[in-house]
Amino acid sequence: MCGIVGTFNLNEASELAREAVREGMARMRLRGPDEEGFFEKPGIALGHRRLSIIDLKAGQQPFSDLATGVTLVFNGEIFNFAALRAELETMGRAFRTDSDTEVLLRAYLEWDEECVQRLSGMYAFAVYDPRSQRLLLARDRVGVKPLFYALRGEAFYFASSLKALLAFPRVEPVMDWAAASHYLTTVRTTLGRRSMIRDVSALLPGEILSIRRGERAPTVRRYWDFPVVAAAEKSGESMPEAAGKVRELMTASVREQLVSDVPLGGFLSGGVDSSILAGLAQTLTGGHYNAYSIGYDLEGYNEWPFVKLAAERYRMWCKDIHLQPEAYPADWKYLTAEKGLPLSTPNEVPIYRLARALKEDFTVALSGEGADEIFGGYVLPYFSAYDFERARRSEPAADEILGPVDRAIRRLYRRPWLVDHVDQHFLLNSWMPAEAKRSLFRPEIQDALEGDGEMLSYYRDLFGRFAGCSTFDQHMHVHARINLEGLLFRVDSSTMAASVEARVPYTDHRLVEYLFHLPDRYKIDWMHPQSAADSERLNAAEIDRKGLVESKILLRRAFAQEVDESILRRKKVSFPVPVREWFGGFLGETAQDIIHGSALYGGFFETAGVDRLLETADLPASGVALWPVTNLCLWQTEMGIRL
Repeated sequence: MCGIVGTFNLNEASELAREAVREGMARMRLRGPDEEGFFEKPGIALGHRRLSIIDLKAGQQPFSDLATGVTLVFNGEIFNFAALRAELETMGRAFRTDSDTEVLLRAYLEWDEECVQRLSGMYAFAVYDPRSQRLLLARDRVGVKPLFYALRGEAFYFASSLKALLAFPRVEPVMDWAAASHYLTTVRTTLGRRSMIRDVSALLPGEILSIRRGERAPTVRRYWDFPVVAAAEKSGESMPEAAGKVRELMTASVREQLVSDVPLGGFLSGGVDSSILAGLAQTLTGGHYNAYSIGYDLEGYNEWPFVKLAAERYRMWCKDIHLQPEAYPADWKYLTAEKGLPLSTPNEVPIYRLARALKEDFTVALSGEGADEIFGGYVLPYFSAYDFERARRSEPAADEILGPVDRAIRRLYRRPWLVDHVDQHFLLNSWMPAEAKRSLFRPEIQDALEGDGEMLSYYRDLFGRFAGCSTFDQHMHVHARINLEGLLFRVDSSTMAASVEARVPYTDHRLVEYLFHLPDRYKIDWMHPQSAADSERLNAAEIDRKGLVESKILLRRAFAQEVDESILRRKKVSFPVPVREWFGGFLGETAQDIIHGSALYGGFFETAGVDRLLETADLPASGVALWPVTNLCLWQTEMGIRL
C-alpha cells in the first residue's frame, strides 16, 4: 500500500503547486510510512509515500526511465509482475531492480496505455510521458485502490485520498450535496464519478484517464467492466466442472497474492469466505500462515467459536482481538479524520482495530471482500428479482382484493406494486426511506436536490447497461458495482490507517469474468425442490429468513472438503457491531455532541428533524438513520468542510 499525489499544468508556464504536493504526501504518511519520493519538472510534480512490500531496497518512487524520462508513481501491487518481466526480457528489455514498479513502467513503455490489459493486480497509478506531454491515470478493474482528481483552470490535480487532494488550495473543501444525499441513502461516498467534495471526481474502477498539454479537459475511457452475458449465452459447464475451475482460479489468485518480501497474515471471521482463504493460504505457505480475528465481548457480537473451528482444522495460529464498546467513539473519530471521509458501515472501526493489531507482526493481510458480490451471497437483493417479476404481472389493487403475492410484496415494500428495478433496488438497499431522508433536509437543500432525481438516473443507467442479462443478473451486476466498490474502499482506508496492505483474492478479474458467465442457479437457488412451492405466498425477505434458498452454491461445492460443515452451512453474518443499540445507550450522548457541534446542524439538516432522531435513538429506525447522519456531521467538523 502506498499513496500517490501530483499536479500537471496544461500550460507549462503556469505556477506549479509543488508545496501542495509535499503537503499531500505528508497527509498520506500512514499509507506509506517507510519512504517518500518527489519528482519535479517544468509543469509537473509527483509525490509518493511508500509502504515497502516488494524489493525493499530498490523499489523507490517516483520511478523514471533514464532514456525517455517517462516517470511513474504507483499505489498497489502487480501480482503477475514476474511473468510480465519474463515476457519483457524475452523482448530484450533490461531491468535494474526486482520491483513490480519497474515492470509496470516497462510495460507502459512497450504497450502504452494498453498495458493495463496485461495486468493482474490492485493498482492506481499515474504516468507522466514527456514525449507526448501527457499524464495518464489508471485504476484497477474492480476498484481495490482509490484515485481522485480535479481540474481547476489550467491545473490538474490527483491523489489517492481526498484528504491529500484537499492540500491543493484551489481544491476547496465544499460538500457536494448530491453525493451527501446519496451517502445518507447508501452509506457510499461516491455517486458515480461524484465524490463528497464539489467538483472533485473519482476515477471509476476499470478506467483510464488521459490529459495532454494544450487540452482543456481530460478524456476518460473504460477498459474493463463486469461481463454482460445473456441467459442463452451462459456456459454449459456442469456444477462439478465449474467447481473444479473455481478451485483452480482461487488457488492461482491466492498463490499470486501471497508474494511479498515482508511478513504476511490474514483476517479470519469464521465465515465460509475467510475460512476458504485461510485454508488455501495455509496450504500454499506450507503451514506458515497466521490469522487474526476480532469481536466484542458481548453475546452475539463475536464469531470466536467458528474462528476456533477453522483455526483448528487448518492447524493455524490465530490471535483473537477482544474489543470493548467504550473504545468505539475515540477510534471512530480518529478513523474519520485519517480517512478524510465519512465512514461507511459501523464495522469499519473494528476492521481498523484488527489491522492495527495485525501490524504488530505483519504488513500484508489477506481479506475476504468480494466473495458475496461475485458468488451470490446476498439472498435478499438478488432473489428479490423474482419479487419484481411477480409485481410486474400484478396491477395496483385495493386491499380487499389483493392476492397472496400482492400481500407479500406489500409486507416488504410497503406498497402493492413496484415502479421499476431502481424503485425496488432503493427500497431494499436504503439506510432510511427517501421520505424520511428528505424530512431531515432544510427546505433550500430539498429544493436544490430536486428529490433523488440524479441518483435515480445514475442507477437507471446502470440497470440499462445490463439490460441484456436476466433480471437476477441485472440486480447482481448493479449490487456488485455499487456494493463492491464501497466495501473495497472500506477495507483499503481502514487498513491504510494502520499502515497495513489488504489484499482481496476474491476480486481477481479472471475469477470474476468466469463467474459472470455461469448460470444463475450456480450462485443462488432453492434449497430443496419443494422450496419453490413453499415460497408461493412469501416475499424475498421471508424466503431468506425461512432458509428456503441456498446462496454461494458454487463456492460451497468447490470447497466442501476443506471447510468444516458447520461453517459451510452457516447463514451469512455481517461483521456484527451493535451501533444501533449503542445509540440508544452510551453512544447517544456522543452522537448528540457530534451533531450539535457540526455546521450541518441547522445548515444542511433541519434541526427539528435531527433532534427527533436523537430523542428516539432507541427505536430501530432512528438508530439506523443516525449512523449516516452522525458520520456526515463528524466528517464535516473533522475536515472543516463548507456548505
